[in-house]
Amino acid sequence: MATATFFDFSPYNIHLLLIGMVVLLAATIPNVLKNKNITAPIIYIGIGVLIYIFGDHYASIAPLNNVKVIEEITEFVVIVALTNAGLKIKDPFSWTTWKYSFWLLLITMPITIVASAYTSHWILDFTPAAAILFGALIAPTDPVLASDLQTTKPSQKDSSKTRLALTSEAGINDGLAFPFTYFAIFLVAKGTDYSQWITEWFWMEFVYKIVAGVIIGLVSGWLLYKVVFRFTSKNQQSKISRGILSLALTLLPYAIAEIVGGYGFIAVFLAATAFSYGEKNAQHMDSLHDFTEEIERIFVALLFVVIGVYMASNITDLMDPKLILTALILILLVRPLAGWISLVGKKGISNFEKFTLSFYGIRGVGSLYYLMYALGQTTFTESQKLIQLTAVTIILSVLIHGISAASIQKKLDQYDGA
Repeated sequence: MATATFFDFSPYNIHLLLIGMVVLLAATIPNVLKNKNITAPIIYIGIGVLIYIFGDHYASIAPLNNVKVIEEITEFVVIVALTNAGLKIKDPFSWTTWKYSFWLLLITMPITIVASAYTSHWILDFTPAAAILFGALIAPTDPVLASDLQTTKPSQKDSSKTRLALTSEAGINDGLAFPFTYFAIFLVAKGTDYSQWITEWFWMEFVYKIVAGVIIGLVSGWLLYKVVFRFTSKNQQSKISRGILSLALTLLPYAIAEIVGGYGFIAVFLAATAFSYGEKNAQHMDSLHDFTEEIERIFVALLFVVIGVYMASNITDLMDPKLILTALILILLVRPLAGWISLVGKKGISNFEKFTLSFYGIRGVGSLYYLMYALGQTTFTESQKLIQLTAVTIILSVLIHGISAASIQKKLDQYDGA
């Protein structure tokens, strides 16, 4: 005969409780910390550390045993963040929007890939494939964590060319990192004699997939705008759920691009910019933006709590001086110098604004996605070390960039006349 119980501390119920608490924190912490010298991901990491300390059954997190799960979760977070970033771009077909981020993409990103690859090879003795993979995954400015320094929401006029440049850079460079990720994968899967596959890599992974992503993104964004706002009456438009529409704008371009072999990250961002460019109703666009931002906040909170648990449970390995040195060189030297080089001689921007664009190449969820994607495609001999180095770089980036972000924003407001 079953006996009644007043308390059920089953793992399932505990998980639901923890997730509910994290979601509540995601709703409140970003607002509480606004303009403070600390950002939400820092708090989430701290919560993860506390969960590890006080929860014995969370003591083991093995990324290599959960590669596909981590890949799919981070993939979703990135595409939601890309939609959110794309909706903020008011004039995607103007050179003003791209006049600084263009140089960051053309010069800063390749330099960062090469310098990061060389640094990891020099300090950690990574093989060429592992070094190139690290350079590729760590080079993009993360569209998720960079949101603290992104441009204004759709209804508000762009008040900062620096924030606009960071937004447009983060929107595009996640997709542009993919060809170099594939280069590393090809080195492992097809051999170091790159003459046997370099042509295939260039035309397929570099040219075709980028072009396909661009075309599908612009066309799908334009078509979605036409379907929603041109082929429906105003009465019908008012009944369309902005949350559902946001998900459609995120998932459809991404899925179509991936099905035809293009880069979905590029497609999602450009679809959102095309949609935003067509629809000028500020209330509609703010609703779309706010919904994607809320989804993004929830998953960022969950992911960084998990990162905190991973950090606490692997603290001995992550405190390796070589890992920390490599990460600091990337954050404090490689990206800032590469960014500064790309902006030398550019007019209309102050030295402080150049510093901001150069320094705030924030690393985060996108790097985790690329790493998990590559590890799911082939076997790298340095897989464990790659995970540790990526985690250390992300954690240090969150701390260094997060603690200084509020001060930087106040200074930028002076330049923007805010």
